[in-house]
Amino acid sequence: MNAPFQDGVLQSRAQEDAVAGSINPQGDAALNQSAAVQSRAANAINKREPANHPEERYAPAYRTRWLAWGIISAGWIGSFAAVLLRGGAVEWFMATVLTMIIAVSGIAPVMAAAGSSAARVLSQELTREGGQLVISLTLKRSYLIPFVWIAIHDETINESSAANRKISIRTVFTPAFRKETTYRYTLHKLRRGRHPFEHVSITVGDWLGLTAIHKRLECKSEFVVLPGLPQLENGTKAERAGGAAIYAVPSALTGEAQDRRGAAGREEIEAAVRAAGLGPDSRPYREGDSLRHLDWRSAAKGRGLQTKIHNLEQPVQTYIAVDTLASAYERDDQLFDACLGWAALAVTRAAWMGNGVTLLLGQGGQVIQSPIDGGTQEGLSSMLRAMALLRAEGKGSLTGSFVRDSKLLSRGCTILVFTADWRGGRSWGELAGYAAEQGCRLELFIVTRSTVPSFAMREQQKWLESGGVKLTWLHVPAGMTALPYAEEGGDAHEFA
Repeated sequence: MNAPFQDGVLQSRAQEDAVAGSINPQGDAALNQSAAVQSRAANAINKREPANHPEERYAPAYRTRWLAWGIISAGWIGSFAAVLLRGGAVEWFMATVLTMIIAVSGIAPVMAAAGSSAARVLSQELTREGGQLVISLTLKRSYLIPFVWIAIHDETINESSAANRKISIRTVFTPAFRKETTYRYTLHKLRRGRHPFEHVSITVGDWLGLTAIHKRLECKSEFVVLPGLPQLENGTKAERAGGAAIYAVPSALTGEAQDRRGAAGREEIEAAVRAAGLGPDSRPYREGDSLRHLDWRSAAKGRGLQTKIHNLEQPVQTYIAVDTLASAYERDDQLFDACLGWAALAVTRAAWMGNGVTLLLGQGGQVIQSPIDGGTQEGLSSMLRAMALLRAEGKGSLTGSFVRDSKLLSRGCTILVFTADWRGGRSWGELAGYAAEQGCRLELFIVTRSTVPSFAMREQQKWLESGGVKLTWLHVPAGMTALPYAEEGGDAHEFA
């Protein structure tokens, strides 16, 4: 496969496609226009993501009013001096009022913030893509100080995101005569990744708004969102519950097909999982083989005696590779999450069918293997967790990873590769050539935002298929465009 020549052809064809679109607007112009609209929509989504939390951007910072305190301090000193010099009722009244203001608005917030501690309780530590999580945050105080308000700012960062997306929530309440207060909120539309909590930021202030005491309370915890495709809201309680259902129920990661493209993609992945690793269905006849298992049709055609091999007699090993090349996703978290969601579907289906799974996570990344019919639940959980922690920061090509692990492949297998790099003709040509040398076959699943493949994409597909590489286009599910957010209160029915 002449990959460098093919890359040059694609670039020149893309330029010719733009010229042809201007000459013949009724040809591929409609397809290009649809792809352009989809691309603009994706860019608009990415531009809106940094403004995920408008309260962080526009919320005024709580601060101590030092100018007001300077005036109050000067007035208190003057009134106290007047009491000593004159001792009249007016002087005593002003000194008493200012002293009360200092006690209530100055000393009370400082004492209320002293000795504070926080504890966070998560409803579960594992959830799925697009799921939700209920968090209970308990704030304890050492001293029972009334006439203060407390502002809480809790935040988590998605460490698996290329942009380190944050989810935060702010609230203000008055504890009055309580030493312990519990605040409950829910995180919705969670995305794949590891989400750690480092600390809780609190601000204690007075009712007059003169003082704001800021503190950070150490309260570490974390949860992991497993990869998968967004699930419909009408899922069963068994599928929506936490724990083993996250791994055991295939539909918990797949959901129902909401459009034809999604249904077609699921069918292609399931068909590839069934066929991967089966190898030939017959072998040369050996002495002692039952005559009932002989392939008489093959013998009649002059191919010699062949013994049929049933599926139960041969081990089935599914090889799945996830491309983590940074340039393939261009810091598009949704595109990378969709790629891992489709790969999670293949891993889940293979484990559900009892196949052994060999998972390669990126260029030079981790290789995870699960035995056939052995520990499918544990193997699947470890694979999904490793995929949840994956970042799109790989370099090089997948071919080098397979070459380094020369004993990774078995002859006659099929390698299922999930990627978004449809322009990587050179790398996929190299991998297809190496797979052919090992007696294997390469099958590509390319995730794209385009609703209709462009001319360059179709040319790339033709060239790859001419070299024996099967290519399937997958899309980014519509459910992944929803941004995660935090909401006050909890949904008890979600985990009932």
